[in-house]
Amino acid sequence: MKTTLNQNIVLRLVLDKKPYGAIGGKLEFTDNDSGQPYILFDDHRDAPTGFGVKVAKTKKTYIIQRRLPDGKVIKAKVGNVSDFTSIEVARDKARNLVQVAKETGKNPNSIERKKLASEITLSEAFTQYREFLLGRPKPAKFNTLAVLDRSINKFEDWKNRRVKDLSGNEISQMFDSIAATRRTTAEQTFRWANVAVSHAIKLEIHDAASHQRSPSLTYNPFTILQVNEKYRTRSQLESDYKAKGVRKPLSLKENMGNWLNAIHGRRAKNRTGCDYLFLTTLWGTRKNEGANLKWWHLISDAEKATSSYVDLEARTVYFRDTKNGEDHELPLADAAYEILLQRKHIIKKDKNSKWVFPAESKFSKTGHYSDASSLIDYICEDAGIKKIGMHDLRRSMGRIAEELTSYSMVKRVLNHSNMSDPTARYTETEWQRLKEVLQRIELHILATAPVVFNMLLTPKYAMMSADKLE
Repeated sequence: MKTTLNQNIVLRLVLDKKPYGAIGGKLEFTDNDSGQPYILFDDHRDAPTGFGVKVAKTKKTYIIQRRLPDGKVIKAKVGNVSDFTSIEVARDKARNLVQVAKETGKNPNSIERKKLASEITLSEAFTQYREFLLGRPKPAKFNTLAVLDRSINKFEDWKNRRVKDLSGNEISQMFDSIAATRRTTAEQTFRWANVAVSHAIKLEIHDAASHQRSPSLTYNPFTILQVNEKYRTRSQLESDYKAKGVRKPLSLKENMGNWLNAIHGRRAKNRTGCDYLFLTTLWGTRKNEGANLKWWHLISDAEKATSSYVDLEARTVYFRDTKNGEDHELPLADAAYEILLQRKHIIKKDKNSKWVFPAESKFSKTGHYSDASSLIDYICEDAGIKKIGMHDLRRSMGRIAEELTSYSMVKRVLNHSNMSDPTARYTETEWQRLKEVLQRIELHILATAPVVFNMLLTPKYAMMSADKLE
């Protein structure tokens, strides 16, 4: 479709609405149910033929499509709409690209890429890689992008430096400067830089091959850190974590009972947070995987297709789109089921919320519980535990599972599996075995705290007395 474009029209365009005509010079829109990108061409007298704007999910781009005298059709990107101060500037650049195409018979973008690949700055490499992460079939998650952005900010002084001008010596010096006080930050920061530049090199090598030319960018200066063995090995990491007292899982013999009793002790004051920590301990889930659970019976079919949920009738918890990109389903063992059953009655009496762990504040952006850090500090103090993090609960569950079941079953329980089939396709036998393993793990964990064991598991299980705890 064509219309006379101006800056105001371009800025108003969105993917959800697609123009289909004009009445009285005013554009009319309809719902773009397919969600597919579309192009609106410009019929302004100053616009070169084939100039328009492409509207996609994450950005709007000026483009030029033109048939050359030899019959070849070129489709070139003029630039992102946000890169231009006005549409007139974009039209001028489009005319220049058309002229280049006529003179060379080639797509002007490929010529520009060849010229610019060796000139790419570190900032451009990061931007390119970030766009790649967002454009994948399964885009990078918010937390991943947040970590990447923090690393990008560390290179503020280098953002306009060309990659090819960065020397191994100055990279090593900057790494050592950060690592002197923040070793983990240094490693994380420079690993991101390394992978971003490697991605830029791969793109350039591919583009060069498709155009039968030599690549103009082939060396990644950040590899000097690997050559000089600046990154810690796994054994060195474990030693450092042990020395700092971090990444220290709970032990069945030493402090698991104290941890559970401390949660129980604060449950009356903070029922939601404590139930969340109880279940995280029993399931070994990642920080955000349990917080956004919804009640199956309180959400629509559309929400069920995109949400993590608890189905008490089926005794199932389903985690949607986890860190490894797969959905994860677990049967509910008896104590987890009892906690959730109690929560269902509490929520029903209170606010009939769709969230299993609703936020206390009405100003919450998510609507669900999201931060247990302060509560964990209090519980650690009550339990006489120096310090643990949310992921230590996952490590605790993993270590206990390793003692009780096979390696492959531990992977399934913790969702470390790389299987292409979702857990929903388990056979009935596999599902029953998974349930038995989870029940066994749950009993071993709760046996360290008889009060909690009795609260959640009697009368189905015989009441446990404190003197039974070894």
